Amino acid sequence: MKIIGVSASARKNKSTHFLLNECLNEFKRTSEQLGKSVEVELIDLSPLKINGCIACDKCKKGVLCSQEDDFQTLIPKLADPEVLGLIVSTPVYMGCMSSQAKAFLDRTVLFRRNGFMFKNKFGGVIAVGGSRNGGQELTIQAVHAAMMIHDMIIVGDGDHFGGAAWANHPDGYEGDGTGISTAKNLGKRMCEVACMMQI
Repeated sequence: MKIIGVSASARKNKSTHFLLNECLNEFKRTSEQLGKSVEVELIDLSPLKINGCIACDKCKKGVLCSQEDDFQTLIPKLADPEVLGLIVSTPVYMGCMSSQAKAFLDRTVLFRRNGFMFKNKFGGVIAVGGSRNGGQELTIQAVHAAMMIHDMIIVGDGDHFGGAAWANHPDGYEGDGTGISTAKNLGKRMCEVACMMQI
């Protein structure tokens, strides 16, 4: 079993990456408690150059893309049949996901066009806003919509849409106990559901 986390921020090792790490670590802890073997991989988009989809339709001819950018390196990772789930972590920009998250999700259309390769995989989302109520839920739902286009199974944190954190917390994003809790709960819940469905 393998889970991939995608940090879709333009900034390296900041709040979006931190919250995703907390989520993935909780996934691993829960899998160990349940006696399951799991591999976790974090993909950081900040150093990558990923263009938006240009609707060239080349991916209708196979699991490939005409654009020679860094998304090419992600195709084999995402196409791995061992991958059971995807967690996308994004900052909130102008009330929605980052341009990095949007470009990444749009380019995943090639997996849909080649037999719905993400179908029945688990999807979870973390959104990090500049304020406590800074558009996190709307952003999470926007990413959920893309996941639903793939016919993925959406998982929340057990009480909310997903992980929702505050980047500008007075104690820093590392001090946002409420946000960290939602990210950890998302990781735990995704692991519980994935393990239950694998039995």
